[in-house]
Amino acid sequence: MSYFEKCSLLNNLTRPFGFLYLYSKDIFTARTDAPQRKFGYGSLYDLAAPAMNMVFDFEPVYFNYHDKTWLIEFWKGQYSICTGAEVGVYHADSIVPPLLRPQTIFQAASPEEMLPIKLRLKDSDRVIFNFERPHWWLTGFVVGTPCVPEDLVLEASITFPDEDMCNAFVRCLKEIGYESNELTLYSNTVQFCLTEPKSTHDFLLDPWVQSYILWKARMLCRLYLRAVKPFDKTVDRLLYLYYVAPAVFRRILRIRPFEKKRGRRS
Repeated sequence: MSYFEKCSLLNNLTRPFGFLYLYSKDIFTARTDAPQRKFGYGSLYDLAAPAMNMVFDFEPVYFNYHDKTWLIEFWKGQYSICTGAEVGVYHADSIVPPLLRPQTIFQAASPEEMLPIKLRLKDSDRVIFNFERPHWWLTGFVVGTPCVPEDLVLEASITFPDEDMCNAFVRCLKEIGYESNELTLYSNTVQFCLTEPKSTHDFLLDPWVQSYILWKARMLCRLYLRAVKPFDKTVDRLLYLYYVAPAVFRRILRIRPFEKKRGRRS
């Protein structure tokens, strides 16, 4: 098959998982109609990440705008055998008091509320990917690459529809510890780097648990690369696994699992 046919086939297979393969960047990204959107997001999901073999840094930013509490969250790290980064845009239906925010499941922004987002993920040696698109959950995942989350730098840029929303977001960033010289503002666009989280710095994952998950990720990456050794593009590797080991193929595509039952909305 041509690469166009291969990518079309792979994207048909990955649609139920909520992801789209981009051949030009050799990454997976979330679809705007991903099934994960109906379950929203909240801090409880972050706490459950180690149980799903994920270790990442995360920075939730809560702010009030137009009689709603918004959550824009940033992630970077190891997602099983994938290295990746994410930005999610969510909101409640009303103002949520600060004490209740960690318990609240925020709903995904609607298509009309999606924001133009840019992601640039890099480590000490290279730029892993650079990607932009209007979205409610912009992601980039590289399959078969191990990482250490603290070695990654996520450069994120978000463009807001008006000055009020932009200012509300910036105020919250400063409240959680970002200095003015760490932020770049132009028009209604805000850019900053996530290196070490400031609002979740006291979130302590047991070092032994973290080390074990990252060790297991490295081992799984080695097994994956050995199994698909004849191929060098993700599309070829995954289609090969789809035909010879479909269960492994499905497991890899559960990068960000979503629950079977709808979470409680705010």
